[in-house]
Amino acid sequence: MTNDSKQQINFNSRDYLKGNIKPFKIGVFGSRTLKDERIKTIILEKIIEKNATLILTAQEPQGVCEVAQRVCKDYGYPLQLHFLNMMYLRGAFEQRSKEVVAEADYFIIIHDGISKGTLNEKILVEQSGKPFQYEMVEPTKYNRSVGFNIKKDWDLRVDMSEEFDAFTMDDFVEEFNKDINKGN
Repeated sequence: MTNDSKQQINFNSRDYLKGNIKPFKIGVFGSRTLKDERIKTIILEKIIEKNATLILTAQEPQGVCEVAQRVCKDYGYPLQLHFLNMMYLRGAFEQRSKEVVAEADYFIIIHDGISKGTLNEKILVEQSGKPFQYEMVEPTKYNRSVGFNIKKDWDLRVDMSEEFDAFTMDDFVEEFNKDINKGN
């Protein structure tokens, strides 16, 4: 991890537990057809970049919302799930999305280009005036090991660190240990 990268929040730190870290809630919306590693990568990149303290998403849908839940579980990010409230009958889906829009500070919207629900959620976010990242991702027939479209040929002579801020497991462990030691 480079020196200019943001520090990840240590949810066990005194500052976090005392409420000294400003809350930043990210709402995640997206298509049910998208649930591979590309989606996980997009979500994780933005959570780390924005130093999110809480992730909000819908409980029932598969796809992007399911991936967001799994990311929170796997990486220990606090998660707030919004459920369908059938009191609203046919408007239950819209109401659930409006609740997420009302509570979140920022949004990740990952769209397959087809889903009308995701498009409607994007419209709600735009109407709210809150910032968001919109990604159009094509569905894939593969369930695993799906990468982003390759824009240029791979080459052993090219140093990838110039193009990407690589975050390795060693970097993660090092940052985690730094955060743990700060609390002592």
